Amino acid sequence: MTAEELNLPRDKFECVCIMPIELDAMRAEFTISFQDIDGLCEIKTCYGDIRKIVDALMDYSRMLEMVCDQWNLHGFHRAKYEYYAEKLRAIAKKYQAGIHYDYDAAVEECQKKQAKKQRDDDPGGDALDLAFLKAPREQAKTEEKTPQGEQTVGQ
Repeated sequence: MTAEELNLPRDKFECVCIMPIELDAMRAEFTISFQDIDGLCEIKTCYGDIRKIVDALMDYSRMLEMVCDQWNLHGFHRAKYEYYAEKLRAIAKKYQAGIHYDYDAAVEECQKKQAKKQRDDDPGGDALDLAFLKAPREQAKTEEKTPQGEQTVGQ
């Protein structure tokens, strides 16, 4: 049977086939299936895995572009790195659209957190010192309140 016989016109259904999958709604594990030369392949994954893949692809594409200038690449080598960076970014954007994730917004949020003033005053050490100094004072107070002949609980 052809598509016309099934009443599945290409112009009507092709856009549905190429739309991103709504992975955001599926926080649990799901399976991605695709046809390979050897047959049907399946990958079990989840939202967090796809997000890590997006982060890695975007970071690597940025690194490829950075080394072009840093290593002073020209000609074929530069073109190859820029081409790979562009392709990796395109793949990452497809996955981003599928899970409703925004890499740029995540990076911006991370930079804001890093820009916040770092606290140099660590209360952890001070708290330990105060607790150490407080213990003998507390013991002395309990000894003062307790009559000479009686013992407190725990002694």
